[in-house]
Amino acid sequence: MTGTHYNHPVPRPVDIVIDFLREQQSRGITHVDLDEPARDFLNQLSRRKTSVAAPPPAAAPRLPVAAKADAAEVIAPPPAIVTSQGATKAERLADLRRQLLDFPRTRGLTQMRDTLVFSQGNPDARLVFVGESPSHHDEQQGHPFAGAIGERFDLILKAMNLSRSEVYLTHLVKFRPASKNQSTNNRAPTIAELAAFIPALAHEMEIVSPQVIISLGSFPSTALCASSASLESLREQWHEWNGIALRCSDAPSFLLTASLSKKRKFWEDMLAAMEKLTLPISEKQRGFFLSK
Repeated sequence: MTGTHYNHPVPRPVDIVIDFLREQQSRGITHVDLDEPARDFLNQLSRRKTSVAAPPPAAAPRLPVAAKADAAEVIAPPPAIVTSQGATKAERLADLRRQLLDFPRTRGLTQMRDTLVFSQGNPDARLVFVGESPSHHDEQQGHPFAGAIGERFDLILKAMNLSRSEVYLTHLVKFRPASKNQSTNNRAPTIAELAAFIPALAHEMEIVSPQVIISLGSFPSTALCASSASLESLREQWHEWNGIALRCSDAPSFLLTASLSKKRKFWEDMLAAMEKLTLPISEKQRGFFLSK
C-alpha cells in the first residue's frame, strides 16, 4: 500500500464483527455461515467480555468470510492463469467473459449460481467501481448494481457528472453465491470464492487499464488490499493494486439506509477519486451531504 496515510483508532474485534453484520443486513443477506475458526473467534470475544480475568488471545484471527465448515469450501483453489484474445479492449473483454461462463464448475465452486454477471460500462474508462458479488437484482437484470441499489448508485454518478456509459462497473465475484432455499436473499462469498476470482479481475483490469479503482464494500476492499483490517481503517487513504490507484469505500447497498453523516463519508471517497482524476468539482458538489 502506498500514498498518504491517516491515523485511525484501532478498531476492537467486536466492532469489526458488528460492522460486518450490519453491512450484510443492509445488502439483504439473511445468514452468514461460520467455520470452526470463526466460531472459536466469537467464543473468544464472548469469554473476554464475561471474564476480565481471561487472558487475551495471542492474536485476533481474521474472521473468515461466510466460510463453510467443509474444508473444501474454506481452502481457496490455486490461482487460475487468465489470458484473453482480441484486437481491441472490447474484444478481449468479450473473450474473458466467454471463458468465465463455466468458471464455477471448472474451478470446483459448487455453491455458486449459474448466471454470469460480468460487467457494464466503458472499456476505456479511467474510473472503475468493483463490488463484491451480484445480488438477486443484478442476476435478474444481467448487470452490476441493479434494482433500488442501482438507482441510488446512479444518483451518485449523476452527482459526479458521470454516467454508467462513462465508467466501468464490475464485481470481484462474477456469480451470485447460492444458499439453501434461496429466493431474493443474498449470501456473502466464501474465502474460496473470493480468491478464485481475483486472477480474473486482475486480468479484467489489465485490459481496461483504469487510472482509479474504487472498491465498494469490506470484502473487495480487504481482498484487493490483501489486508485483515476493517474497511474503516482502509478508508481515507490511497492504496495501490497492480499499479492502479485504489480507494476503499462502502457497498452501494449502504446508500439505502445510511445516515447523512455516513453518506457524506461515502461522498468524500468519490470526491477523492474525482480529484485524483482531475475532474472538475464545483462548490455545490463539495457541499453534498453536509449538514445544513
